[in-house]
Amino acid sequence: MSPQTNTPTAGPVATLSTILEAFPVDADKGITTEKELLNHLLQAAAVEMQTIPMYLYAMFSMSGRGNSRWDPGIGALRLVRSIVVEEMLHLCMVRNIIVALGHGDKVKFYEENFVPAYPEYMLHRHPPLLLHLGKCDTEIVRTVFMEFERPTAPKDEGKPPKGQYSTIGLFYKSIMKGLDHLEKVEKKKLWGKNKRDLQYMGAYWNKDGGGEPFVVEDLKTAQQALKMIVDQGEGVDPKKPSVPIDPLNPKPGLDELPHYTKFQRIAEGIEPIGPVWLVDTDPMSLDYVGDDAATSINDLFNAAYCYVLHMIDVLYATSAKDIAPGAKSKRYGLERTFMAAMQGVLASIAETMVAHTLTPNGVKGDLQIAPTFEYVELPATGKKQHLINLCNEAVHHFPRLGGDNSTLWLLNRMPDI
Repeated sequence: MSPQTNTPTAGPVATLSTILEAFPVDADKGITTEKELLNHLLQAAAVEMQTIPMYLYAMFSMSGRGNSRWDPGIGALRLVRSIVVEEMLHLCMVRNIIVALGHGDKVKFYEENFVPAYPEYMLHRHPPLLLHLGKCDTEIVRTVFMEFERPTAPKDEGKPPKGQYSTIGLFYKSIMKGLDHLEKVEKKKLWGKNKRDLQYMGAYWNKDGGGEPFVVEDLKTAQQALKMIVDQGEGVDPKKPSVPIDPLNPKPGLDELPHYTKFQRIAEGIEPIGPVWLVDTDPMSLDYVGDDAATSINDLFNAAYCYVLHMIDVLYATSAKDIAPGAKSKRYGLERTFMAAMQGVLASIAETMVAHTLTPNGVKGDLQIAPTFEYVELPATGKKQHLINLCNEAVHHFPRLGGDNSTLWLLNRMPDI
């Protein structure tokens, strides 16, 4: 496969062979067995995961809030942030379906083969689309982000290779059809191993988008989850510019734009991007060799990134049966600290990074330091202390990471999971 000609390339191209080979799917055959359904859902989780670091990187690259801090409008940054949050919702709802089918032990987000390594090709997309970590500009929005969320396949691109899907929409449509088929064949047996207390259902964090996590109980709720994912991403109908804020309980006048249309507004300049940090395309840890400051904070970021993914895995392994009004709950505590880790730790580190320039003698010259979103092996025990140690090292170069209400302060209040 080769990338589109209008898409920049940088460094070695990562392959998706591990996921494709470990959980094989066949678009021509569709879904006729529970194993085929599970493989599709595991790949669906991988597809959703591909978007999150990519969109976060673009969001972190924006140094402003639009054309004016005094009157920025909604702007590109808030639009991208709303998309990231909804992608996280989609990731969790796919996992909820997997748990409802009794296969919750088959998926982990903190897994080396599951964490994207950019540049890499998008799963289930024809023609091939190479994904990148890159600064937010109209070029990457138009040629990568919009193409990722594309509602329909171009008529002039021909058929995809045998056994492959051409769009995410067709991929999810196959899952819906497979669920319906297996429901008729296996009936209630399909949901007989559901562990409702191990699904994500409580704390939510979206302020600019719609939908919320809910428990998947049966075919109806599973189809509702999949409908929400497709509607929010591609849009319910290419001819309609908006979708309900609450896809399951639509109300007149309470609409939002699907991801494709949000990106289109950014690409067309309707929602301004504003000033952007000069960050590299597809940075890697090796780029920071020789720059102690960049290395220290990037090591901290990658560890925090993997800690957040591990936190979600722990959350899914912790029962919600102890959640009750007025009672202390380990599960609800994880849900709340997960949000704090995303917003107060991960985002804070990234925003600190991009505001600093690589040393003049560094490999990349006057570029800003940028997060690499790489998988790292965290210690089996003492993960929290490991993060604190890395933060203490980075504080020497970035004092804002320390002090009251700082990243270091918040890390000391994270759970040792």
